[in-house]
Amino acid sequence: MAKQYGSYLGGFSGTLGPAVGYMWNGVWCMRSRPQHVHNPRTAKQIEHRNMFKAEVQLAARLRWAVINGLRETAREAHMTPFNLFVSLNQHCFSLKDGALEVDYSRLSLSTGPVAPVETAGVTVDDGNVLNISFEKNPLRLSCSQYDSVYLYVYAPSSGEGFLAAPVYRRSKQLSVSLPDSFAGQEVHLYLMVKNERGEWSETTYGGCLAMEPTQGVDDAAAIGLSALEHKGSSESESNINESPAKSNEATPPDEGYRRGPNANSATT
Repeated sequence: MAKQYGSYLGGFSGTLGPAVGYMWNGVWCMRSRPQHVHNPRTAKQIEHRNMFKAEVQLAARLRWAVINGLRETAREAHMTPFNLFVSLNQHCFSLKDGALEVDYSRLSLSTGPVAPVETAGVTVDDGNVLNISFEKNPLRLSCSQYDSVYLYVYAPSSGEGFLAAPVYRRSKQLSVSLPDSFAGQEVHLYLMVKNERGEWSETTYGGCLAMEPTQGVDDAAAIGLSALEHKGSSESESNINESPAKSNEATPPDEGYRRGPNANSATT
């Protein structure tokens, strides 16, 4: 790999004679053009490519968690968050009859040195209100009571995710009302902790729940409407910089931020 310095073209991408120009990590680079491409397209090769494609599409659906929970570690490893997600979760994926099968209970959506929390109990009230209690420091590691605990809810059938407003580690409980579009779907719960320096913990799997269907509403129509409403939603990261208000109240706020399929997300 050669870097492009002072090129009369000002940096270029694509083929130029025997050279190929491209940008890597914001730097214009250049390499020789391959003379021959060995691409036998064997059955195993095609299967591996299909699985990798499906894994990247899943990472796109989990966009918020992947970009934020894995960004710092990916930067240190000179990788993108999506590539790191695929690397960390290879043991969770398998391909059966051309379809990707995922072990959602073992997914890593965040990684880092911060002490994680441990789920102590999950209950559902009124059909869509999740109440989660957690042990604030099960590994007895050094941590702060002001670490922010985030809940991420993911529904595989619709590809919709929901980020609950954070609570402090010291509160030991989190409650959130899910949108109606999650009704009738199977959802997976993930807890992640972020400290005041922006570092993250390993992911804690909170379990799998089957949400009750909404009475008198066609679930498929409700899910489709939700996807359309949020198709053009902003991917601003301002929400992730929010911290719970420092107060003596242990009850978490009853609001959240939705991250559903949008125009920039890949779908499977």
